[in-house]
Amino acid sequence: MSTLSLLVKDAPVNTPSALRFAKAAHAQGVVVEKVFFFGQGVLHALDEHAAAWRALKAFAGVRLILCSASAETFTLAPDDDFDVEGLGELIEAGLSSHKVVSFG
Repeated sequence: MSTLSLLVKDAPVNTPSALRFAKAAHAQGVVVEKVFFFGQGVLHALDEHAAAWRALKAFAGVRLILCSASAETFTLAPDDDFDVEGLGELIEAGLSSHKVVSFG
């Protein structure tokens, strides 16, 4: 079974394809393990964008991770759906997934 993780590095307006890609991969039977939001990518955890990612987590079991430094910059806190972790989680995603696909 193929697995992948995503790295989202830019604001939602610039990276709407990240969510579409994750949904399409899941629909094709690929296990999307993690989505790591870095830099302005943490803004995906706000408003209607967050709802779409939460829905993906609910039906696909994807782990949603906000970079701790980026979350601090944008004053975002962890919640039930978005964890706040360090760059070690991104490195672990690269080691555990078959591929890491970057957006932004």
